[in-house]
Amino acid sequence: MAEKVEERFIIALDAGGSMTDCFLVGEDGQFSTGKFLTNHEDESVSYLGSLNDAAARWGMTTAQIHQAARSSTYTGTAMVNILVTRSGSKVGLIVTRGFAQLPIIERGLTWIGQSYEDILHQQLHEHTPWMVQPENVKEVTERVSVGSYYMAHHYFPGQVVIPLVESEAVQAVRELLDSGVEVIGVLTLGSYANPQHEMRIAEIAREMVQQRGLDTPVVASYEMCAVPNETERLKTLLIQCYTAEVARRKYFRVEEAARNEGYKHELLTLLGYGAAATIRYPKLAEAAISGPVGGLLGGKFIADFLNVPNMVCWDLGCTTCDVGLIAGGLLPVRKEPEFSGHRLRMPMIAIDSIGAGCSHVVHADPVTKRITIGPESVKADLGTMYVSDQTTIGDIDLTMRYLDPDYYLGGTIKVNRDRAEAELTKRIAEPLGQDVFDVCSKILELLHARVADHINGVLLSRGLNPAEFTLLVYGAAGPLHLWGLERAIEFAEVIVVPWAAVFSSFGVAAADYFHRYDKAVTFFLTPDMTDDIKMYQGSMLSQAWQEMEERGYQELEAEGIPPDEVFFRHGISCRYIGQLSNWEVPVEVSRVSSLEDLDKVIGAFEKHYTKIYPAGARFPESGYQITEVYVEAVARKPKPVIVSYPIQGKEPPKKAYKGQRDAFFDGGWITFDLWEQDLLEAGNRIDGPAIIEHTMTTLLIPPQNYVELDEHKFMRYKRK
Repeated sequence: MAEKVEERFIIALDAGGSMTDCFLVGEDGQFSTGKFLTNHEDESVSYLGSLNDAAARWGMTTAQIHQAARSSTYTGTAMVNILVTRSGSKVGLIVTRGFAQLPIIERGLTWIGQSYEDILHQQLHEHTPWMVQPENVKEVTERVSVGSYYMAHHYFPGQVVIPLVESEAVQAVRELLDSGVEVIGVLTLGSYANPQHEMRIAEIAREMVQQRGLDTPVVASYEMCAVPNETERLKTLLIQCYTAEVARRKYFRVEEAARNEGYKHELLTLLGYGAAATIRYPKLAEAAISGPVGGLLGGKFIADFLNVPNMVCWDLGCTTCDVGLIAGGLLPVRKEPEFSGHRLRMPMIAIDSIGAGCSHVVHADPVTKRITIGPESVKADLGTMYVSDQTTIGDIDLTMRYLDPDYYLGGTIKVNRDRAEAELTKRIAEPLGQDVFDVCSKILELLHARVADHINGVLLSRGLNPAEFTLLVYGAAGPLHLWGLERAIEFAEVIVVPWAAVFSSFGVAAADYFHRYDKAVTFFLTPDMTDDIKMYQGSMLSQAWQEMEERGYQELEAEGIPPDEVFFRHGISCRYIGQLSNWEVPVEVSRVSSLEDLDKVIGAFEKHYTKIYPAGARFPESGYQITEVYVEAVARKPKPVIVSYPIQGKEPPKKAYKGQRDAFFDGGWITFDLWEQDLLEAGNRIDGPAIIEHTMTTLLIPPQNYVELDEHKFMRYKRK
């Protein structure tokens, strides 16, 4: 009989466009980190490579880790790549009669994902490529009422107005299967109010698929998101149909690589609203935009741990600059996220991104003397210092001597500083008639100004003061370029964690295991409303919560989690009547059985609203509108533990000192002290000018700044 191995490791990986990061958690919360260039052709290669980098730091093999792993969570860019390369499934779509053009019209959202300059040139806009071809869209006759604000003079929500013509549904499915579609999607206009017709069409389709002996998935829109806005709901359905099964096969390949080494569980992935779920999860499209979400989850973990209610989470990596806010202790959830040129209708933690990273290409126009950064990125090719034929921000960092060419990714990647400097001189400095170091300084100023403008916009557009927020810095390039941002914006405090370079994968490890369900409701609460009508509307909330709880029990049980290990979190999406934006808030009650319960629901909204905005901004006199409710079905999952270390004093140990290096900074050459991050101790203070090096990232400290390491070895970045 084989000896049972104790499960004591948590594996978490985030596969970005350039690097695959690993955060490996062991006993007592100890952790190890790893990095490996992302292999987009076979992600199992970079999965094992990154895990091997982390395991080797403990003197272990990936097989030893897998055999003793409690869980392995993997998130990446698979669905983005499928959309970009147009390699998704052949999709068939059945819609309500009269709406066959819905996939093409798209509400005219041709500007999504474009820069401000490109948005202004409307005549150059193009529609995003179709995920379903027009000949594979079939119409059926039916109509269900969705209700109205003027309920007394309109059909009641969910009432069948035109019965479903089933013969048309049969004909539609037959034609789609004859054309060889690989996935069938079903969307009826009013299914969020009553999915009766959509359920019947899907049932007919599944019966016909089974009769033909096929394995064609059938997906109904109410299974993805039972909410209004048919265009966004359709896009969500099509993302599921077009990308999910292709991406799932990629994830299966990663899972197979893990199981071949002794991993005993299902591979998990991260959903856009922060949940960990198995890769067999039916609504896998919710994982389409999960990459940066891990960083926000890690930020929430750190904010709760430090009891910091307001935090700006800033991730500067190779391809993007991502910014997320934690305000009043809550992570905001965006109900209509934008993804690869599409606006979807599914919950996602709110993240604002711009194209600004180490792998972004730098251009110089010799005629206009204009310098531009991006929008293209060379991703894992890094720049001319490595294998790319394009000059990048990474080339500048190396040329300015901020990075050690012999210590790039711990010396595992050989980069060429001489080539980077020569190419920058030839392509940027000489066409502009400037010194290469001076022009590189200006390019970095441009980068830092863009990042600062972006973060200021995120905060100030919401009426928030940066001085009341803690800045959490992470990403491979975040610590290196922190000095430029810190000069532009004054925060309450600035924190860099020791594992900043793989922080998103830390957030993946910290994620809860849960499924989320959203449902639209028609709920208006006005000051003159009678108690009977209030309680009737409260019963609608209770019914919606109960329906979603039952679905949560069923889905988690199908994934091997018994009902007695499941608990629920409830919430609403609410606003004052007349407002355009909703605020999502958790509520303490799960049923509305009294007016006191209803007061608690509304009170949760008021409490959250006044955490973000001044009390004078309240407008309870207008009444309240709840547009959606949600339920999170949660199962327990192991998480990392933040370790405390004994304070050793301000003087860093001599073994951490690595010597000195001259670097070009603030218009001249400055001698920087060099320190090895892993050898610094809690309580140490490092005064600038200094560079703290790590195998995965670099923290630059100007002469005007210093860093203190607290009891968790969090680096507190301060001004002298």
